Amino acid sequence: MAKKVEELPVFGRAQAFWLAVNAIIERPQVRRYRRRYEQISEANDSITSNLREGFELPSDAAFANFVAYSKGSVGEVIMRLHSAHQKRLVTDQELAECVRMADELGRMMGGFIKYLRRSGFKDRGSYRSRNQ
Repeated sequence: MAKKVEELPVFGRAQAFWLAVNAIIERPQVRRYRRRYEQISEANDSITSNLREGFELPSDAAFANFVAYSKGSVGEVIMRLHSAHQKRLVTDQELAECVRMADELGRMMGGFIKYLRRSGFKDRGSYRSRNQ
């Protein structure tokens, strides 16, 4: 069992996605559209934030809910990148790579949600404190 959220493969994949999206939205031509930049940035940040927050909850069922929120944020980032692409702020190649990464991450999150919901583990906090 992971003692830190960073030990989870899904978290590493989420961080890689965050970095790829952040590299795009930090460019001056994207930042000029402040509202669009902020929307993408906030949704992108919520992916790893929800994973981290959910990991701290006492049950796997509660954690699964936060992984689901993260998965929803991945979808929001992609939807907003499509919109930015239509405005020529994101290239075809950048969009395709982000969509590919999002599809992989979404499948991984979906499997992890199923696993967490079936596990029935209800004492995550005390497990971590006993095994540190």
